[in-house]
Amino acid sequence: MLAVSVVLYIFLLNYNGELAIRPNNQVSDPILRPALIAFADAVDANTNNAKARMELGMTYEGAGMNEYAEATYKQYAAQFPDRVIGWYRLAIVQQNQGKIEEAIKSLLKGADLARPKMDSPHWQLAFWYIDLGDFGNASKQIALAHSKKPNSKQVQIAKGRIALGKDNPELAIEILNNNRLIASIPDGYVYQLLGRAYRALGNEEKSREAWGRAGQSKPNWADPWTHLVIDHVIGLNAMRQEIMKHIVANNSFVARKLIDEYFTYDKENRVVRRLDAKCDFIEGKLSLALEKYAQLLIEDRTDTVTMILLVKLRIQIAKFQTAEEVAITKEILSAVLEISPDHPQAKIIMDSLPKQ
Repeated sequence: MLAVSVVLYIFLLNYNGELAIRPNNQVSDPILRPALIAFADAVDANTNNAKARMELGMTYEGAGMNEYAEATYKQYAAQFPDRVIGWYRLAIVQQNQGKIEEAIKSLLKGADLARPKMDSPHWQLAFWYIDLGDFGNASKQIALAHSKKPNSKQVQIAKGRIALGKDNPELAIEILNNNRLIASIPDGYVYQLLGRAYRALGNEEKSREAWGRAGQSKPNWADPWTHLVIDHVIGLNAMRQEIMKHIVANNSFVARKLIDEYFTYDKENRVVRRLDAKCDFIEGKLSLALEKYAQLLIEDRTDTVTMILLVKLRIQIAKFQTAEEVAITKEILSAVLEISPDHPQAKIIMDSLPKQ
C-alpha cells in the first residue's frame, strides 16, 4: 500500500510539467556538460520545480545554446504563464537567433505582466521596434518605460534613435549630446549615434570627430535577470565575457592575465584574439595590435569584424592620416562593403573620411 502511495505521489508531483530538455551528445565541454545534466536531473526529479527549470534554461542561454534555452523557456512559460521572467528570457533567446517578430510577441506577453516600476520590457521592445523601423510602436513602448522610470539612459538612447529614424537629426543631437549619458554607456556608443546625426545635418567635421571616438558595438542592455544568466555562464564562455568587461573598462592588466590563461585552453579563438589586439592598443603597442589584426585577415579575408577594428585603429593613429594612408583605409572599407553591401558602420566611416 505504501509503495502504491509513493508511486501515486511521484505521478502527481510530475503531472504538470514536462521532462527536461537535455543536451544529449551536443556538449563535450567537461565543465558545462555535467552542470547541464545536474540541472536537467533536478527538473526531472520534480517537474513542478520552477527554479530548477529556469536554472537549466539560463545555463543553456549563458553558454550560447539558444535553441536549447528557447525550448526550455517555452516549457517554463507554458507551465508558469503568469511569471514575467519566462516570457522575458524566451524573448531574449529568440532575438539572439534572429527571430525578432517571435521575440516581440513573447515579450509583449511579459510586458503585460510587468510590475508598476518594471520598465525593462518596454525599453527592450522599443529597441526591437526601432530595429524594424516601426517608430510608432517604439514611441509607445518608450513612453511606457518613461512613465515607470523617467529619463533612464535606455529611454534617452531610444528617443535619440527614434529621432534619427524620423529624419530629425537636430532633435537627436539635442537628446544625445549629453556628457553624463555619453559617460554612462560603454564603447563610445553615443558617439556612433552622434556621428550619424551630424552626418545627416551635413556637418562633416563634427561627424568625423564623433566617429573617431565611437566604438563599434551596441550596448547589451541589462535586464533584471542579466546577472543571473551571467552566473550560469560556464567554462571558457565565462572567461571571454570577463575579458571583454575589462577591455571595455580599459583595465588591460587584468584583461591580459585572463587572455593569457584563456590561450592555454584555446589558442585559436578569433574573438579572444581580437580582444588580445585591442589590449595591445590600450597598452600603446600599436604596431603589435596592427600585426595581430593583419594576421587575422590573412587567415580569413571575409572577417569584416576585424576589418572594421583595423579601420578604427588606423583613423586614431596620426601617421595614417596622409592621403596615401587614407586611401588604404578606404580600400579596407570597400572590401567590407563588397562582402556586406549594407554594412552600416562601413558606410558611415567611409562617408566621414576626407574626400580625395
